[in-house]
Amino acid sequence: MNKKTKHLLSSILFASTSILYFFLAYIGYGKQNLDLSKYAQYENIIIDKGIDIHYGSKGRKSNVFYLSLKDLDEDLGIYRMSKEYEDLLKKVNVGDKVKVYYRPSSNERENINIDLIQVERDGQVLIGKEEYEKKESSLIYIGLIGGIGTLFMAYRFYKYRSIFSNKQKNYR
Repeated sequence: MNKKTKHLLSSILFASTSILYFFLAYIGYGKQNLDLSKYAQYENIIIDKGIDIHYGSKGRKSNVFYLSLKDLDEDLGIYRMSKEYEDLLKKVNVGDKVKVYYRPSSNERENINIDLIQVERDGQVLIGKEEYEKKESSLIYIGLIGGIGTLFMAYRFYKYRSIFSNKQKNYR
């Protein structure tokens, strides 16, 4: 295999990593405009609420707002990058009967399921699905910026190496 072919294959491999970023964007897009009827629903009384540490995958820890509902096997929570949860603490109270929409956790090591999508009390939305959708939209931006950036870098890599190799030929 000659140097030019190796260089072209390296550029293609480099550019193909953008597929991962575009896949992230696709996942984020798929989590927009959620249909609540497709998610688990549960209605009962809040027995505990607060801010606690969420232990996620790979040992990551972060502060989250959580709710514990009577007879529900998992605590449900919301993660915010801003770490601002005071408004959520004021909106819900222990003893309130609420209806929640959530994605059941598949991670047994997770102490708080942060896929809480919406909370309603007496038909009134206390915590709307828009917050969950907004959080997931960050995947769109990361994916698009990363994908376009990786394609641009692969193009620059290919062009720079081509120019560099042409200059070397001219000096010989």
